[in-house]
Amino acid sequence: MNSFLDLPGDPGTRQGRTLPPLPEIGRVEVPSELALELLAAAEALPRYGNEEFYAPALQLYVSDQIRRTCPAGFAWLVGAIKNRLAEHPYCVLVQGLQFDEGNRLFVALNRAFGELVARPYEKPRAQLVHYIEPTTDIASVRGGQESERLHTDTADWETPVELISMVCVRADPGGGGRSRILDVDVARAEVLQHLGEDVLKLLETEPVPWQLAPYRGGGVKWRPVLGAGGLCWRRYTIDLALDSGLAKLSEKMLAALTAFEEVISTTTRAVDFLMREGELLFSDNTRTIHARTPITPGGTKRLMIRSWIRTS
Repeated sequence: MNSFLDLPGDPGTRQGRTLPPLPEIGRVEVPSELALELLAAAEALPRYGNEEFYAPALQLYVSDQIRRTCPAGFAWLVGAIKNRLAEHPYCVLVQGLQFDEGNRLFVALNRAFGELVARPYEKPRAQLVHYIEPTTDIASVRGGQESERLHTDTADWETPVELISMVCVRADPGGGGRSRILDVDVARAEVLQHLGEDVLKLLETEPVPWQLAPYRGGGVKWRPVLGAGGLCWRRYTIDLALDSGLAKLSEKMLAALTAFEEVISTTTRAVDFLMREGELLFSDNTRTIHARTPITPGGTKRLMIRSWIRTS
């Protein structure tokens, strides 16, 4: 089976064909004056530890304080992000912001959309404001890293979070770690075109097992890959459920899952872009799946900061 690791081509290409960039509808440019106002408002607040931000009341306090300092600008930015998230491709790249070292502005903007949530606090992987470095990636038994395969965040929760956000602190100097995002509309269209209506209906209606994280109580949760207008995908989590012996699938469904992974791994309709320092990405975790391209091991100092947001 092909994967990001198997497919040749320069960054931004797959099988020699150029992948589409993030469209302009998926971008928001923050005026420099507003960026400075937001940064000053964040830096006027006390510094908080990462573990302190687990408290929803503190998240709300930080967000409210920054909002009150620059109400018009904060409201404009949040509104612009919401408007773009509601449209295809259901993600938005915010450019021009300046972030404080204490992550207060990052928390404030995220809290405007809902409550920040995370697995229980445990360094280095489990933090509410989560630091992502290549050294903390989960290795894939099929080669490379799991982060290089299109997936849904928190697929191992009873209900995955609705929204994810990520800030680029340091990009990979070699140009690795490009963002890849595929939305549910394109995924459905690709399945219909390459696999047919019967497979599409199977993926929409027949639940598959997802292994729940131990810190979420373990066990298995059943839900379809394409259901209720959304998309949930992480083959790693499905395989864990099957390997546990707590769930089985028919040969027909196993074949459909393998074919689905092939289609989304080789499509040339996933958007492709390289996040630069200071850029903030919001993505609808129920209507998109995401991945990054490989990073040359050794020497890279790529650092991203991520949060999971529960909007309902």
